[in-house]
Amino acid sequence: MEKKFNAGKAWTVAIVAILAQVTFAMGLMKVPSNAPLLMGGLGIDPVAFGNLMNANGIVSLIFSLPAGIIMQKIGARNILMLAMGIYIVGQLIGVFAGSNYTMLIVSRAVEGLGYGMQSTAVPQFISEWFPAQKRGLPSGINSIWFSVGQMIILNVAAHLPGAAEGSWLGSWWFVIIVQVIWLIVVFLLAKSPSPEENQLDEVQGGEKPSLAQGIASPTTWLVLGAFLCFGYVNSAFASFFPNYLQNFFGMDMAASNSMTSVATMAMLVAGIVGGFVLNLIPATKRPIFMLVLVIVVGICGLVMFNLPSAGIIIPFLIIMGIFFQITPATTYSILPEAAASPETLPTSMGIMSIGQGLGGVFGTLITSLVLLPVADGTMVTDATTGMATPLLTWSGMTIPNAVVFVISLVSAILLIPLMKKQYQKRGML
Repeated sequence: MEKKFNAGKAWTVAIVAILAQVTFAMGLMKVPSNAPLLMGGLGIDPVAFGNLMNANGIVSLIFSLPAGIIMQKIGARNILMLAMGIYIVGQLIGVFAGSNYTMLIVSRAVEGLGYGMQSTAVPQFISEWFPAQKRGLPSGINSIWFSVGQMIILNVAAHLPGAAEGSWLGSWWFVIIVQVIWLIVVFLLAKSPSPEENQLDEVQGGEKPSLAQGIASPTTWLVLGAFLCFGYVNSAFASFFPNYLQNFFGMDMAASNSMTSVATMAMLVAGIVGGFVLNLIPATKRPIFMLVLVIVVGICGLVMFNLPSAGIIIPFLIIMGIFFQITPATTYSILPEAAASPETLPTSMGIMSIGQGLGGVFGTLITSLVLLPVADGTMVTDATTGMATPLLTWSGMTIPNAVVFVISLVSAILLIPLMKKQYQKRGML
């Protein structure tokens, strides 16, 4: 049965939900945006700093699949609002933690619970409100949520109250205020579609697929495998690239954050333009396009901490930003047909969030573990804090990045013939 498509309602819900995700990105990225202040003020090394990111990522990883299962019962809107409430509480704990490193870890873990829950909601909203061939543009715009949040916090962190005096708490309060305001907007405007408008609510005969069938879907897990490289490389980039620019190229905090945001600006353009491009690619051809993106993302991962000179930073960031941004949009536009059935899509969303979480956790963890001081003991003076720290071995990420690249490449190759069978099953071929 053909469902009614209400473009006005669909786009209102999509934009409100996407901007809600932007607030989560701001919250996640407030840690690397304040790297010199946190490392200097807390007296911690790269591994301990990486743990501040991973406390969020590990908890997010654990709760992604349960969130998808719960969403199947209570809906995307309720999951998103609950996630925002939990995230605000986590950040308040961080504010009152002060310079207590253990309590900061606890606060990031609470934030991770909210982060893991929200990651399933917005793609579900888009899948419910938009039919398959129209999902490209909203998925493309949705793909910029992380980049927008990252760009905002990267460019304001150094100018918020207290930053000049060495305090990072201005970033925490900034995100809390923005998120409280947007929680109210979500409550008022992010509605679920009626049965007549729900693009996933298909009339089917017979017994509904079980939860186990949703979890056992091989195409869902292959989409996850193909997406793993993006999650890994993007996490390593987001967590450590500003610090790389400071440590290896001698930039100060404001300059390194602004330089990193060049990739973010490229992502913003690519997310919107890429959405239009994705709408032009037939839904049944998108797994092939996914393979191309995996190759480009993998190569970027091998290069990003091995840049030969400062002159190549901006061109590299632009190229990386363009190809990175279209990857999540392509992934989530494939997922509704990769799921075992429309009813099990929330579970598939949860599985996909596991992949993103795994990539995020290991991207940050492995990068922090291989960041050892160079053998000759060279020291670098931080331009913001004035502290002398060892020059680190940034090229050490090449081998682990290559391993993740191969895993995603194999998954993307295997995905193509299996998705062809899925499209035939759905009557799309």
